[in-house]
Amino acid sequence: MIFFKNRATMACVPAAVLALLGGVFEGAAAQTAELATVIVSATRVEQELSDVLPSVSVITRQEIERSQAPTLVDLIQSQPGIEMGRNGGPGTLASIFMRGQGSSNVAVFVDGVPLLRNALGGLNLVDIPPSQIERVEILRGNVGALYGESAVGGAILIFTRSAASISGPMASLTLGSRSTSDLTAGYNLNHEGWRMGISLQRFDTQGYSAMNPDQNASVNPDKDGFERESVFVSADKTLSGDVVVGLQVSDIQSRVAYDSGFASSVDAQNSRQESSSFTAYSRFSLAPDWSSRLSVTQSSFENRDFQNGAPNGSFDGDQESLGWNNTFRLNHGHVVFGAEAVNARFKTPASYQRESSGYHLGYSGQQARLDYQLNLRHDQIDSRSASAASRASASTWLMGLGYWLTDEWKVTGLASTAFRAPHVGELFDTAFTTGNPNLEPEKHRGIEVGISNKSHLGLLRVVRFQSTTRNAIEYRFGPPDYFNIGKVQNKGFEVSLQGERAGWSYHLNAVTQDPRNAVNGTRLARRAKDYGSLALGKAAMGVNWDAQVVWSGNRVDGVRVLPSYTVLNLTAAKRLTASWMARLRVENAFNRKYQLAYGYDAVPRGVFLTLQYQPR
Repeated sequence: MIFFKNRATMACVPAAVLALLGGVFEGAAAQTAELATVIVSATRVEQELSDVLPSVSVITRQEIERSQAPTLVDLIQSQPGIEMGRNGGPGTLASIFMRGQGSSNVAVFVDGVPLLRNALGGLNLVDIPPSQIERVEILRGNVGALYGESAVGGAILIFTRSAASISGPMASLTLGSRSTSDLTAGYNLNHEGWRMGISLQRFDTQGYSAMNPDQNASVNPDKDGFERESVFVSADKTLSGDVVVGLQVSDIQSRVAYDSGFASSVDAQNSRQESSSFTAYSRFSLAPDWSSRLSVTQSSFENRDFQNGAPNGSFDGDQESLGWNNTFRLNHGHVVFGAEAVNARFKTPASYQRESSGYHLGYSGQQARLDYQLNLRHDQIDSRSASAASRASASTWLMGLGYWLTDEWKVTGLASTAFRAPHVGELFDTAFTTGNPNLEPEKHRGIEVGISNKSHLGLLRVVRFQSTTRNAIEYRFGPPDYFNIGKVQNKGFEVSLQGERAGWSYHLNAVTQDPRNAVNGTRLARRAKDYGSLALGKAAMGVNWDAQVVWSGNRVDGVRVLPSYTVLNLTAAKRLTASWMARLRVENAFNRKYQLAYGYDAVPRGVFLTLQYQPR
């Protein structure tokens, strides 16, 4: 939700930013506005974006629809502080890097529940269709005191769509390049305190041969297709003014073909995956200023790999999660506290178990020109195989202060700690790796200082960040395959500007950083020193036009160097009637050839047309 409200005076912004955007806004009438996006992730309490102390960005439902992204990976790829590694197009293996940290050091939650990982801590980010996502909040930096173990580079909170307040059907159909089709259909019902919704989705693309034959001779030239089918069901019932009970059910099945550099050029490889989740929850008030939410979730994930039609490996995982979170209003702020427990089991085909428990307490508020935040948390992780066990625990904290120098200028400071316990595949032997039971947990410290400005251009924020990781866990050929390497460091600047002016909407972000192994000075794999994006949008001739430029400097990947790249994506949307919308997307408009992982070409140019029905 984005809205504007007048401010008393107008402030200036750095000359470099004005020079970049000045040509777009030249001659426009000056007006002062405050960009106020409501979020909940930074403190677990609703805040306006300009009041938040940690670095955060939000992708709203409107922005999701305008982006027309086919997968979650495509949706978040251009966000500040995020870099991606990807073995091809939609459905292929993807890695996420936040503030220079790897995928194992990023916490991902779906409706407050931690996403089930594999035995090595990897995340399956392609499963959730963007059509089922209401909002994404991305919190950058060490936030372990808020979201527990693994929230080192940051946390990504995904909120799925609940039943709408308007009863009736909804549908959309996308057709386009590479024989791509994406069909979504759903129905919402709102009656006598009940809200119910069901949504079905099927995505299918013929794909392309992603592996570059000039870089690997054993490439099967066949196209690597991707199919995904999903069903989402949500329902809630208001029992009284302050008591709501609800449930959320999802099932997602996908099939992806892929190339492997370790196979023959005539080998056909594919994987079949299924993930499901069931959540029951209740929201209620224990006192006039005390709100509480209790939830329990059962989730599972199955992956089967095949080579030339024959089984070639498998992975099963299932997880139970229990969460109790509370918010209590106190004086000028809010107290948040709660407890969470997760029991995960893995089969690779050997069996492992990982039990996590955490307790958290925090207080945040505002008084006069001062914003403040304090969070404390304790986590314990117990990992077991058939013949060994390991325990790790840590207490983490976060402290932040912000001070409004004027109504437009604010300075912020934040210090925090986080940790990550080794995953079962790092500790114990699997079918693919040799574990190291002597691994120590990673320990992290982060500091960031920033300055933000609310003006007629929107919200500008400049942040200087620095993080240090001790006992960093690194893979290298063993045995064992995993070691504590000592220390990893990253430091840099992050700049973001978003707002609206003279009919234009815009969002600029840029990062310069230096993520390195502090022991030997080498750069960390697949992480650029400089990267960012620029998005511009404008309504003209009855059409909403949007352009997005994503760029990145070079990155190392093993002994290779991935060249820098710049990619342009274009979208347009035309409202045909009150309920019908037509959309057009052109991805990689100039058909640039680039790579997010060595040996795998990223998605070439594609054109896609969508027809959407949404009752209003």
